[in-house]
Amino acid sequence: MSQMTANLALPLIAAGQAGKHVTHNEALAALDTLVQLACLDKDLTSPPSSPTEGDRYLVASAAPTGAWTGLSGHIVHFHDGVWNGLPPRAGWLAYLADEDAFYRFDGAAWIALSRTISALQSLALLGLGTEADAENPFAAKLNKALWTARGTAEGGTGDLRFALNKAATANVLSLLLQTGFSARAEIGLIADDGLSVKVSADGTNWAHAWRAQANNGFVGFGSAASPGGPVPGAPISVSGSSSAALIQLESYSLGAPVVNITTRIARGTPAAPTGILAGDRFFGFFGRGYHAAGGFSGYMVTFNGVAEEDFTATAQGTFVDFQTTEIGTRSRRSVVKFRGNGALELIPRTGTPSAGLAPGQILFDGTATAFKVYDGTRWSRLTDLPRFAAAMAADMTIPAGAWAKVAFNTAEVNDQGAFVPATNRFVAPEAGTYTFGAGLAFRKSGNAAPTALQARFYRNGAASPRHRAGVTGLVDGVSTLALTATLALAAGDTVEVFAQFTGAEGGILAADTTFWGLSVP
Repeated sequence: MSQMTANLALPLIAAGQAGKHVTHNEALAALDTLVQLACLDKDLTSPPSSPTEGDRYLVASAAPTGAWTGLSGHIVHFHDGVWNGLPPRAGWLAYLADEDAFYRFDGAAWIALSRTISALQSLALLGLGTEADAENPFAAKLNKALWTARGTAEGGTGDLRFALNKAATANVLSLLLQTGFSARAEIGLIADDGLSVKVSADGTNWAHAWRAQANNGFVGFGSAASPGGPVPGAPISVSGSSSAALIQLESYSLGAPVVNITTRIARGTPAAPTGILAGDRFFGFFGRGYHAAGGFSGYMVTFNGVAEEDFTATAQGTFVDFQTTEIGTRSRRSVVKFRGNGALELIPRTGTPSAGLAPGQILFDGTATAFKVYDGTRWSRLTDLPRFAAAMAADMTIPAGAWAKVAFNTAEVNDQGAFVPATNRFVAPEAGTYTFGAGLAFRKSGNAAPTALQARFYRNGAASPRHRAGVTGLVDGVSTLALTATLALAAGDTVEVFAQFTGAEGGILAADTTFWGLSVP
């Protein structure tokens, strides 16, 4: 029995050996132990108390006791009531039933086979904790997973980049998140090269949350998040067809503003900013609309914050500028400014508008250089009203029995230049209601003794009805008459004063004669 096989150390039957069956049976018992090697455990340090015939163990302990004394590293098997040990050789594999794992003997110790695997190539299926199948060639059932970078001390760089690749732009490369194996969210390159996120409540109907454009990084929300929706035209774009708010901001912090929206701007670069200058716009809201001819308009309404002065540590004045577009035009203009000095500034416009009128509108008419208000019927001045006071440069004689224009040829007050001394008359600069007054003093002309003096207003060269006054019992230098009228005039209408003596000619005393008028707001 001194001869053994080279690999399994099985006993060989010697020539002429007596009891050949003994040697043969020992060899069969060794084969029964080593072939298809499956052991019950490897962590016992002594034999179990009630072994079963054929039980096999790996003795991994460095100092086993009892019947396993001296068998460290061996494969032991229970046969005919006796524990026998068989020394393994490098490369042998054993299945451990209690761990459901394979171990390899490296010549010194038993090592878990999973620890010896350094490369797996061209696997058709791989399952971790579960079974992979044709639909899911790689499947894992676990509670945690860790991916960590190999550091420089381990021959790595310390970086970790997890790369996923798709065949073409039109394909899908995404991470699909599920609940009970029903999809609820998806993030990735979904049918294009923009990064998209979409969500679902039932795995069938999807809502797109946001999408980042591949070419510029602009992010779209709402319908701009859909691959078929509007292309984001700014770093942040929100679009939608619902009547609900596209953006809603809320705050529930007591004592704090409901919402803070902060913008910052500087000249220079992010690395080296410089102060903004007077006239710089440091924030703006811009509105565009789709028009019937197709396409979106320009920015037809804006709301801007503008620097009133060059910004320094102690001077940071600003104003707010509202801009709108005149009805029937495409030219945006400033209409209101809240200035840094606390003033409200209505920006002048040429004339008054004829469209979009409503009672209570106020504007500054640059043509008339005045604030005006619309009362539902017409525009009326609030400031710089037309008004005048005219006088005569010299006494004047008027014949009897005929109306003659009184020669008021000196303007003592003449706002808006409405009184024309060269023609002795008032010319209405714009439509409106005007009040006029005239005072004439009698001066005797030679020995003539007129019995009465009359005066009246002429409108557009004709006597104005219901606006006449007279005086009798004339006393030289004493008798006077007063004439007033309130007239509704159109722009360009004229008003003059005419006088007439009865019985004889008479004179008008310039020193005590006047003609005045003003616009009624």
